[in-house]
Amino acid sequence: MKNSTAKKRKQVPAGYLVVGVDPHKKKHAAVFMTQDFMTHSKLKFDNSREGFETVLERARTEMLKTECRGVIFAIETGAHHWRNLAYFLDEKGIPLRLINQFTLKRRREGKDLNHRKNDYRDSEVAAQLLCTGEFNAARLSQGVYAELRAAYGSYRRLVKEKTRIVNLVKSLLDGLFPEFTQVFKNPCGQTAASVLCTCAVPQAIAGMTESEFVDAIKAACQGRRIMKGKLRVLHHVAMTSIGIGAGAQSVSSEIAFLIEKLRLIEQQLRQINEALTRLVHETMEGKYLLSIIGLSYVSVAGIIAELGSFSSYQNAKQLIKMAGSNPTESESGGKRHSHTPISKQGRPVLRHCAWTAVIPMLRFNPDFRDWAKKLRERPAGANPLSGREVMVAAVNKLLRLAFALVKNQALYQIPESQPVEITI
Repeated sequence: MKNSTAKKRKQVPAGYLVVGVDPHKKKHAAVFMTQDFMTHSKLKFDNSREGFETVLERARTEMLKTECRGVIFAIETGAHHWRNLAYFLDEKGIPLRLINQFTLKRRREGKDLNHRKNDYRDSEVAAQLLCTGEFNAARLSQGVYAELRAAYGSYRRLVKEKTRIVNLVKSLLDGLFPEFTQVFKNPCGQTAASVLCTCAVPQAIAGMTESEFVDAIKAACQGRRIMKGKLRVLHHVAMTSIGIGAGAQSVSSEIAFLIEKLRLIEQQLRQINEALTRLVHETMEGKYLLSIIGLSYVSVAGIIAELGSFSSYQNAKQLIKMAGSNPTESESGGKRHSHTPISKQGRPVLRHCAWTAVIPMLRFNPDFRDWAKKLRERPAGANPLSGREVMVAAVNKLLRLAFALVKNQALYQIPESQPVEITI
């Protein structure tokens, strides 16, 4: 069944009062409109429970005035301020639909040549888009899916913060001790981090004997295993280092602070990974997706966190469209691009999760590996795919496979190769 505009318009019952909402941090703007596009009232209410009760009371009053038999909310999904109101309405059992902010902006600018922009105007356009069927269904995560989505968001932010700190440490070492990364490729490893926390200044290292330097790092590691060979090499290169001596102590102190922060983030990441593993097992889809060879717990957690419950989808095409990896036709004046682009209109985090998930699958899953090899090695007339095109096709194949496994409640099994009959 296609999710067409006609199908969406049927989701808005006739005779309902439409409330368009433009959410903000402190005050939301609401416009009360009937389905003939007639605006009857406007209101600004606080982003609080009292404000939410106020807009519901006004909606009841306007329903009596306009003789409407129900109310439905159209909420613009700008930033994150809409979520509190959406969950409040969902708890009350009041229907709501979400309006894409990009669609709202294009409709507002296309209908008003003066390019008026105010809160009430956005609320009006949101209500109009609901009446014309240009909205998104409100799938609000609940239960374990909400926990998983929040935990995966924390995981992504911690990974991003860890990457930022590692890059900052490397940039500081470029001035303080440029030769350090030649000895330790990972400046945040156990031995390297101990050196940076103890004495990162090359002049200080050169002032010690080799044995004194190794003993100092060994004491800092508190009995943990260290790379003595690399420590000796580091002591040797410190003798001829071109590191900047001016301000070296302050830079060394900052690097030590960053290493401590990095250790804390790594500890938090381990806790988040344990939480993700537990939450994945609590979902209905977890055991089926984990049976796919090459998928890790983090990949499965990301996919389920972004998609939510698979019971909300009717077919695998909806998953692909949600990821924005569906091929999109691009034609103008009878001319088409040589390569069909993808839409990139879905959730970028889901697309990133699926993209990173298929990389190990193309290496360790024989089914995906053989399938990708056939796509790349097809004859010239059969449209062979490039590496990036194979990756996109693998993302779509993974989403179709995940939907089929969950729908049929079956574990993944590698298809057996068909025997070849030889006739004599």
